[in-house]
This record gives sequence, C-alpha cells and structure tokens, in this order.
Amino acid sequence: IEQGAPRNVPDEPSLSDVTLQQVDYSLDPEEQDELTVIAHYSDGSSRDVTSLTSYLSNDQAVVAVDTAGRMTAGPLPGETALMARYMNHICVANVVIPQTEPLPGQLFDQLPRGGFIDDLVYAKLQKMSIEPSAPISDALFMRRAHLDLIGRLPTSQEARRFIDSTDAGKRAALVDSLLMRGEYADHWASYWADLLRPNPYRVGIKAVLNYDNWIRQQFREDVPYDRFVRDLITAKGSTWHNGAATLFRDRRSPDEVATMVSQLFLGVRLECAKCHHHPFERWSQTDFYQFAAYFSKVARKGTGLSPPISGGEEVVYSSSRGDVKHPLTGETLAPTPLFGDHSPIEGEADPRSVLADWMTSHENDYFAKVQVNRVWATLMGRGLVEPVDDLRSTNPPTNPELLDALARDFQQSGYDQKQLLKTIVLSRVYSHSSVPTPSNVADRLNYSRHYRHRLRAEVLMDAVADATEVPSTFQGLPAQSRANQVWTHRVDSMFLDTFGRPNENQDPPCERTPD
Repeated sequence: IEQGAPRNVPDEPSLSDVTLQQVDYSLDPEEQDELTVIAHYSDGSSRDVTSLTSYLSNDQAVVAVDTAGRMTAGPLPGETALMARYMNHICVANVVIPQTEPLPGQLFDQLPRGGFIDDLVYAKLQKMSIEPSAPISDALFMRRAHLDLIGRLPTSQEARRFIDSTDAGKRAALVDSLLMRGEYADHWASYWADLLRPNPYRVGIKAVLNYDNWIRQQFREDVPYDRFVRDLITAKGSTWHNGAATLFRDRRSPDEVATMVSQLFLGVRLECAKCHHHPFERWSQTDFYQFAAYFSKVARKGTGLSPPISGGEEVVYSSSRGDVKHPLTGETLAPTPLFGDHSPIEGEADPRSVLADWMTSHENDYFAKVQVNRVWATLMGRGLVEPVDDLRSTNPPTNPELLDALARDFQQSGYDQKQLLKTIVLSRVYSHSSVPTPSNVADRLNYSRHYRHRLRAEVLMDAVADATEVPSTFQGLPAQSRANQVWTHRVDSMFLDTFGRPNENQDPPCERTPD
C-alpha cells in the first residue's frame, strides 16, 4: 500500500510459456485423473499454477473437467481435448477412453492397405480397440465414387461395364476416368461457389456471373490450388472481365477481406481478434489488423454498390496509398504474417503478392491442412477437424498424423487437387461399409466405417432428373442445364431450397442448411 499498489515490480520476471506436465491420457470409463499446469518465466523459474488455471472440455459427455483440473471420464469409450488457459497462454491435453474389450493384434496385421491413409487410420483404430467395417462391393464403390467425384449417378450401361469387368485395376481406372469428365469441374466448383459467391443483388448480376464462371474455369483447366488462391487474392481489373476481382467488389474493407481469407485459406478464424484477444487462441487485435493491412492498398474506381440493384462495372487496382490503424492505439500497422517470420513488409506496390507468397509456401502448413481437411470432410462425411476451417490448438484433429501426412502429400504433388481426391478415394478406408459393427457402432471420429451423409441439393436434383428422364429447367440457364451448373442461389428452385442449398442472403463463407 505504501508503494502505491504498482501494477508491476521493477525487473520482475515475465511469463514466457505454460505447459502441461502430461498431454496424453488414456482413461478407463468413469476413471478420474488430474491435470498439472506449469508456468515458466523469463528468469528460468517455474511454478505450479493448476489451481489458478481455467479449463474447458471439448466434449463434457466424454471427459468432464472441473475448476481444479480434475478429469472424470464418462461411461462410454471416446476421445476429446481439454483446454487449460492461464494468463492468455493455452495448452491442450488429449484424452482417450478405449474400448474395454481389446481386439486381437493380428486383426489389423491382416487388413489390406492401400497407402499411408490406411496405415494411419488403422493405427488409431488399433489403439482405440475399434474394429473397422467390411469393405463395400464394386457396385457400391462405383456409385459412391460417381456421386463424390462428379456429382451424378452412373448410367445402367456404365454400371454393367464396370461390374462385369475382371480387371484388377478397374477401381483406379474408374477414378481416373471420372476425374477427366466435364462434370467433375461443375461438381467441385460448386463447393467453392458456396464459399465465394456473393449475392448478385448486392454486387451485380454480371459480376457474379463472371465470378462463377472464373471459379468453374479453374477446375476445367485443373489449376493447382496454390495458383487458384494466388490469382484470387491478388485479383485486379474489371469485374466484367476478371471474375476473381468480384471478391473485392463484395468485400470492401481490409478487415472484411482479412476475415474471409484467413478462414478459407488458413483455417484461422480471426474474427474474434477484431475486437479483443481471441479467447481460445493466441491471436491479438494487433495480429488481426496487421494481417488486414495486406489489403490496405486495394482500391476501386467505377460504379460503387447500390443494392438491391448494383449493375455497374468496377475496376479493382492497387493504390499507392492506404493503411490500417490499430482501433485503440491509432498506430499505423504494417502488413505482417500471422506466424513464421514476423517481419513486417514496407514499400510493396501490392502487399497482396507478398501475402500470397507467404500463404502458399511449404513452410506454411496451415494452407495445405485446411484444404485437405475440407476435401476429406466432403468425401468421408466428417473432417479430421470440425468445423473444417477452424484449425487451432484447442480444436485438435482426431488423427493429427493423418492430417499432417495428407498436407505433405498435397504439397509434394504441387497442390494437385485431382491427385488429392484420387489418394483418398483409392484408400481402403474410403471403401469401408457404412454398416456398423458392434465394435464401431459408437465411433464417430475415427473412420472405422463410412459415415453416411446427405446428397447435396444439386446432386439429388440431378439424380431425380436422370432417374425420371425429365430434365430440370432453370431461369437464366440454357435448356438441359444441370443443377450443378446453376450460377447463383438466387435462381428460384423450391427443390434446391428444400434440400439445403445456402440462404442467398447469408454472407459467404456460408454453410449448407443442415435441417
């Protein structure tokens, strides 16, 4: 009190890190154990801060944790992550409750393997004592591959030809042939169209039509994923000639673009850090606005927005001026990457090109991880991380080794999206039956069986049209157009709305309606 209750003491050590004494736990059902949290300081000292730490379980039903760090396992097998947070430092413990009935070791030794995916999935299943479902027949594989890769059912002639074939490599040949078909581009472009296409009543019909065609053209030309992203985030020119520039007609301030780019292409949800320090991550307000500064020089000339009808042309270019200031301190912030080399950049004509270099470099594994996770979720019914674009230490993947291996393979392929699809579809894990076994009926994280998921609205609509031989018709599209070719969710369709396409008034990136 005599000192004036100072906030800091001269030369006092600062907190440098917080760690858990143990990070991996295996508990029996209803067993208890305790976390121990250690704080480390700049003078080399450390102390136990378990009682001063806050805790959160990602799934209280699997493992609960109280305010003292005491864990209590639930009655059923499962796994989850526990977050421990002390003074804005976060660490994570992974807790597994294996099946109580162990499986014979030779069961997994005898399973056929198709590559690293099977090795890593089966290693996890063996650890959890979960028996995988049987593989599916050629007929089911053919149907599953058609729907997943090109978004349409096989014809009866295609089905008979495939099933009657005695070629040992016919599954690989089928996948190769499907990836060469024109329907591949429309089907896979539609996933990105969900995430990127804005409302045409906001930015203009012609701009959205061009944007949609640009997205589809990337898949028609088999553009590598890194180039697709680079061309998008550095887009310039007229929204009537370069569809990618429509991104910057829709997102008009650096903070809006930063939020979208970080979530889609890095799997980092920065939006929380716009107003305060991220509650579950290390991102601060400074991190957010330094990242937003990459888009500070984006400028526009031409017709602005005038909803509900914004029909004019707009040209996007890189200005010689523009900056981003910290909302509290007023400091002008230089563009700075979120991690890795934290050196701010100065004097670049267009900082977006520097951002693209950093994002797509092999040292930035977030870039590859979020895309392979998104594709894995589409094919397998659930991402290794859920939500698929929320990669953070407090939301760990169910199989970290598999996510790392998929990301490395994707990078080494030159970000070849078709090669990624082929690698997953030809794994034995992809061919698991969706019929559960007594051992895996409760498994929803480890891909011991194929998780059944709904057909996309467009795929279902096209399947009905093919089965009934009655083609669908759409306003603003040529006759014989398929639902996967619809260029905006503003095209009226009660069927597509009923079966879950996104609300056209939602702000991308938007999710499909799950009802």
